[in-house]
Amino acid sequence: MPASEVNWLSLFKSPFIALMALIFVITGGMLAFHQLEGMGYFDALWLTVVSIATVGYGDIVPHTATGRTVAMVIIVSGVALFTYVLSTLFLYLMEGHISNVWGIKRMMHKINHLHNHIIVCGAGRVGKEVITHLKHGKIPFVVIEKDPAPIETLKTDGILYIAGDATEDRTLTAAGVHRGRTVITTLPEDAGNLFITITCKDFNPDIRVVVRTNRPESMVRFKRAGADHVISPAAIAGNRMALAAIKPASVAFVQTLIEKPDVSLDLEELLIPQNSSLAYKELRQSGLREKFSTQLLAIIRNEQTIVTPEPSEKLLPGDLLIVFGPSDKLTALEAEVTASQNPE
Repeated sequence: MPASEVNWLSLFKSPFIALMALIFVITGGMLAFHQLEGMGYFDALWLTVVSIATVGYGDIVPHTATGRTVAMVIIVSGVALFTYVLSTLFLYLMEGHISNVWGIKRMMHKINHLHNHIIVCGAGRVGKEVITHLKHGKIPFVVIEKDPAPIETLKTDGILYIAGDATEDRTLTAAGVHRGRTVITTLPEDAGNLFITITCKDFNPDIRVVVRTNRPESMVRFKRAGADHVISPAAIAGNRMALAAIKPASVAFVQTLIEKPDVSLDLEELLIPQNSSLAYKELRQSGLREKFSTQLLAIIRNEQTIVTPEPSEKLLPGDLLIVFGPSDKLTALEAEVTASQNPE
């Protein structure tokens, strides 16, 4: 059971038990009066409820000593339970716990309907950056986090989340690891990230795992565990700082693309399907630059990368195009790539 479900169940644990006890007392009193006093079920239920509510109409009363003893037990126990249930329910309504419970249930409903989504493990410093980019790109994702402080931020921002430990099988299952396309694990501990990588690949061998490591020497270990991409923030930061000193203009340009969401330039990966209108066309005939104002940076074909391909290069089904250009033009290009050829 995921931790988010545990949270809302724990909210109602005590009043739920009290309510069940109250129902048990009412049912037991009804059956006792039916057997001991020879009353019908409705009259026995009426007497039990009236006793618990301490109304005391006096229209129906127990006549045997045993029946009166049962009535005393019902009054003492039933009144206490009835008062506790009502006061707790009122308190929960006043504090907003009921709305929180239904909010969590609605969120879990949305998470259960996610498909081909991204799972982000950890909402710390690195996780926040990942979340920002995914949110800007309007990509469906869910975050797993166990620290209450980041959870409050996720809740305020309206981001789907599961409060729990990402290293636990039940939490990953609740996040939809069987239905997801990518897991990004950003925990500060390599051991936790390694465990998540192994678990995700075990649950879903086709899922892509992008993992953070604090020790560059651990990259080989993560690759052996099945990670598709291993990122070392320390190594990237060091390389970027060196480049900023050597090539400041280039670094500033890349930084603008990555860090400013209002910039409309973007990188995109486009897969050429079998029936694409661009399939088997030469690059000069594709109109990538003339029609869509985009630059083809590379073609990935059968694990081979063709950098800055020649105009005579043919686009084949299964090619993965790495293109750069305005976001709106890339959207139009994606529609063109996925459009089927007109039958001759």
